[in-house]
Amino acid sequence: MLWLNDGVQSKLEKCMEQHQAQLQSATSDVRQAAAANDQSIATLSAQIQQLAVTVTQLVTAGDPNPAPAPPPADLAPPLPVSEPRVGTRECYGGDPEGCNPFLTNCSILFALKPHTFSTERAKVAFAINHLTERARLWGTAEWERQIPAGSSFQAFADEFRKVFSETSLGPDAGGGLLGMRQGARTVSDYSIEFRTRALQSQWNAAAQTNAYLLGLNDYIKDELVSHDLPSSLDKLIELATRLDRRIQARRQEKRHRIPEQLPVPRPRPPVDVNHFPAPHDGGPEPIQVGRTSLSPEEREHCRQRNLCLYCGKPGHYVFRCPVKGAQGGQPCGCASQV
Repeated sequence: MLWLNDGVQSKLEKCMEQHQAQLQSATSDVRQAAAANDQSIATLSAQIQQLAVTVTQLVTAGDPNPAPAPPPADLAPPLPVSEPRVGTRECYGGDPEGCNPFLTNCSILFALKPHTFSTERAKVAFAINHLTERARLWGTAEWERQIPAGSSFQAFADEFRKVFSETSLGPDAGGGLLGMRQGARTVSDYSIEFRTRALQSQWNAAAQTNAYLLGLNDYIKDELVSHDLPSSLDKLIELATRLDRRIQARRQEKRHRIPEQLPVPRPRPPVDVNHFPAPHDGGPEPIQVGRTSLSPEEREHCRQRNLCLYCGKPGHYVFRCPVKGAQGGQPCGCASQV
């Protein structure tokens, strides 16, 4: 600083003083602004706290048991949903009897796998992919036409039934109720098939009940005679099934019943016909001489010596006595032989 002249040094000092004064002024302004900001912040904080207290009071007055606010949950990606494994679906070729079962199987699969078949078009595509033969030709044409049946499964099912269902062939084409017979089946098996066909027919309840009764076997009809016939098909099926089960149980009981043990007759000793006189026509017994019968001693005497009870001679018995045959059954005088 020694080499500078006094004038220059004086100017520098003045400049430094001016800058220092400006810096002090700016610093003072900043401090004042900061203090004002602190005051504003404190005021706002107090107002916010007061507002929070007011809101809490209002909420408490409306709900005496306010639920605590749930903590903020961290957003996480949804977990994959596990769907049940289902066996391979059978294909459909156009058989009228399989129309409704095929559509029902598809609906069940869609209900079990909602994420796999999340769109209507995916459902229709699956159904068409499981068609064969003439049914596949029809389904392919419907898909290519881009009509509502190709974008809605319900519309597809309606059109499908119009073409392939048995009801499209006539009022009773899907049922054939009049031709149904119980045959060798149980009432339960007959009823299952009848219910299935009745749903496919357009008959009213009374006609279905009469057709069901007509198809029962005679032994069930005979049992129903003693009962008041129900007015509805369901109650008639219930009654017929209950009677059939009782009859089947009774038949089973008879087949397995142990036969009663009859008393075994005791064997009788053999009878020697030679010891008894032959029948005669009311005449006096053989070997009678003026008497009505032989005495016990006389009978015993003839038996011990094997003598004929008629003529009293040996060598033959009374049923072969020659004297009896010659005299026509009249006794001879042989009392002296006894």
